[in-house]
Amino acid sequence: MLLRNAKENGVNDLQLMEGSQAMEMEPELRCLKALLSPSTGIVDSHSFMLSLLADAENLGTTISYNTAVVGGRVGYEGFELHICESKELQNHPVGSHVTPQLVLLPKLLINSAGLSAVPLAKRFHGLDQAFVPDPHYARGCYFTLSQTKSPFSHLIYPLPEDGGIGVHVTIDLNGLVKFGPDVEWLDGGEEPVSCFLNRFDYSVNPTRCSVFYPVVRKYFPNLKDGSLEPGYSGIRPKLSGPGQTPSDFVIQGQDTHGIPGLVNLFGIESPGLTSSLAIAEHIVSRCL
Repeated sequence: MLLRNAKENGVNDLQLMEGSQAMEMEPELRCLKALLSPSTGIVDSHSFMLSLLADAENLGTTISYNTAVVGGRVGYEGFELHICESKELQNHPVGSHVTPQLVLLPKLLINSAGLSAVPLAKRFHGLDQAFVPDPHYARGCYFTLSQTKSPFSHLIYPLPEDGGIGVHVTIDLNGLVKFGPDVEWLDGGEEPVSCFLNRFDYSVNPTRCSVFYPVVRKYFPNLKDGSLEPGYSGIRPKLSGPGQTPSDFVIQGQDTHGIPGLVNLFGIESPGLTSSLAIAEHIVSRCL
């Protein structure tokens, strides 16, 4: 299925291998079969984002920090965007109305708010809420390998699991080995303002390593007790919940919801960073 999906999406260099071939390339690996992806690589994500920021500012973009978009509506003059300073939201009573400090009239609005994209769209008055999916959130934790030398020279992915791609091996540009992410479903009913202020819990419970050891040892049996240390976590904005068929990215333009100048991006979870430039090209070519 993975091989077929790859070909259907233009990835034509995957190679199906017997386990013996894969284990010859990676002696610490244990598997029956494998897919080799020669074109897979890693990037420095922070340098990438800084480069995008520099490009944007060089082209005249203004970044408004410590500012929250809290809603909007379709008005007589077009779409209205409601803005507040983030500090004004800090002590805002849960569930009460947020009075905007500034109203913008954008010719184009791209809602690429990640974890807040769905809660924000639910506060766009005049947008048919039939086009706004229900949000699901999943925390994924990573644990780092304490030993300095990496046991692998490739990124190692197990078969996908419910809600994620499985606890895999990733190696950063400094050679640090990390295992993750797992899937921990969170309550999907987060209050919108809490989403806007990113009040999600990103802590990594050290005891979760007890789940990691047996999962990782399925393909890395020589993993030693006590060698995993808490790393970091991330929250994924999903459009499907536990036991449901995984959802793809949703990119909506006027042809979907009928509002000129509004583009919604829903469910753009972790692969969204990898595919961010392709998403931008898609929006420019299809929605603008």
